[in-house]
Amino acid sequence: MLIKSSGITDVGLKREGNEDSFSVDDSLGLYIVADGMGGHLAGEIASHISVDIINRSYKRWLEEDASADDIYGGPDDSLSREGNYILGGIRLANRVVYEMALEKKQYQGMGTTVVVLLVTPSMIIAANVGDSRIYMLRDGEIEMLSKDHTIVAEQVALGMMTEEDASLSSMKHILTRNLGSSESVEPEIYEIDPSGNDRFVICSDGLTDLMNDEEIREMIEDSIDPENLCRNFIRTVLDRGAHDNTTIVSVFLSDLAKPRRGLMSRISYILSDISVVVHKAGKKIMLFK
Repeated sequence: MLIKSSGITDVGLKREGNEDSFSVDDSLGLYIVADGMGGHLAGEIASHISVDIINRSYKRWLEEDASADDIYGGPDDSLSREGNYILGGIRLANRVVYEMALEKKQYQGMGTTVVVLLVTPSMIIAANVGDSRIYMLRDGEIEMLSKDHTIVAEQVALGMMTEEDASLSSMKHILTRNLGSSESVEPEIYEIDPSGNDRFVICSDGLTDLMNDEEIREMIEDSIDPENLCRNFIRTVLDRGAHDNTTIVSVFLSDLAKPRRGLMSRISYILSDISVVVHKAGKKIMLFK
């Protein structure tokens, strides 16, 4: 399976700073977007720390071939080993952000959304907390592999509000779940089989506030590569006013050949010179190499 990816973040036209962070790591098939909140740079710190911790914890547990029983917070028996690694990383990131907000006055109230995509030869894992999203295009159809943790999303699910009313509601950005607001958090996690030419978009709400699902589907389908797709999204958002930070990671899969389960990905990991870069506020920060 061949993976091509690209990521981009833009401060927009109304905000002074960028509180989004993202990470792209093709060697592991690990992709993360976080949308921070809290003001006075606290949101920027929360999103950056969360991306960093999820990356580091996943790599460490993978390198150690850790049992699911060893991950932070204990295992979820319904998930794969890799799914539990993602679960543990998100829980750990939440606890760190929560403790920082308690200990330092300038960080009070800080938090972040997070959305994670993991691509392996045998499985696609999607996880989220908050209202940042993962979209998958498969056979021309778009599907959301995340669940919005907002008041209006809950009301829609209960039949108390229509999708159209929700999109226009002044409460649409009020989160019911995020990293940092409570001592523990449970993300939504989905595990599905990969298909030959899946395309994924991971994004903050700076994109979904200004483009509907059908517009997103058409742009994914029409784009020639991930970088082209990311730039087209940003161009559209800027044309429509870009009132928020916008971050997009796109991932295109190509099924060239089916390797033995897990073998080639493991060999590639061992031989490659791995580096991870977290992108935040228009800067690239090397975490380790």
